[in-house]
Amino acid sequence: MIRQLILHCGPMKTGSTAIQDALRQHRTALSRKGISVHHIRARSLHQQLDQVLTAEQGSRYPVVVLSSEFFGQHPPESLRPILDRFPAERHAILVARPLRELYPSLFLQNLKGSSRRITSFRTFLHHQLRLDRDPDGVLGGQVMNAPVLDARLQAAGCTTHWLMYDRHRLLERFAQQLSDLTGHSFKELNQPVAMSKDPLSPRRSLRMELAGLARLINVMNRRSWIDDGFRERLLGLCLDASDQLRRLRPCHRPLSVFDRRRCDELDHEINQPFLNRLGMAMLPSLGDGVVNGFPDRDLPR
Repeated sequence: MIRQLILHCGPMKTGSTAIQDALRQHRTALSRKGISVHHIRARSLHQQLDQVLTAEQGSRYPVVVLSSEFFGQHPPESLRPILDRFPAERHAILVARPLRELYPSLFLQNLKGSSRRITSFRTFLHHQLRLDRDPDGVLGGQVMNAPVLDARLQAAGCTTHWLMYDRHRLLERFAQQLSDLTGHSFKELNQPVAMSKDPLSPRRSLRMELAGLARLINVMNRRSWIDDGFRERLLGLCLDASDQLRRLRPCHRPLSVFDRRRCDELDHEINQPFLNRLGMAMLPSLGDGVVNGFPDRDLPR
């Protein structure tokens, strides 16, 4: 029997948590189909990867699915020896998302996450644009240089497959990709996934209007003026306010025209040529005044 090893590789802020929650919620149903799923954590990625694949060598599952948005951030020469010890047909699934959406989402996640970011979005964006333009820089800081991520997973011995991010259809597209690879139906993954009870869940998004307040909360926490528990309660209130703002202003854009253009220029420079070869169009041509299918009213005419 030829087994299949399928790596869901993110990258960050491309719906990985929603996919992982769906896989976890339907773990029993997937197991009955002969599919074993695991979420590989970032901090102990190599160790956990080795432990999971060692245990799976003696299992009965013909398909093993591993999910981590950090697979692409590790050198392939550190992953391949571990993967090679598990003989299987090897695939990697990655999700592409426009940088104009990805960078704000990552910044806001950093504000409410364990990194407790205190720098401004403009500082963050300047740093991240430089890292993604220079893939030979700090490896761990790279977020979305699609051709480099693709090359890393191929160097780790995987056949790569790309999906386009869509907030409303991501699970459907991911399920279809799994179905295409394995021949199984994954319709259960399209069902609504229960929201985590964690008030700071990655699936809850902070609004950019409240970024300054979140930064102040992190400053007070870093200076030990407030403890971690109080920080979490305050950020939870910010997320509650974000939910209310989202109902009042659902179409608000978090980036200025200038920052959107900077993100789009980098996308067209490093990602779009690669995605074009795959038949995936991420963004319209620069300067045509259209964003996600409708006119960008903020762009200068």
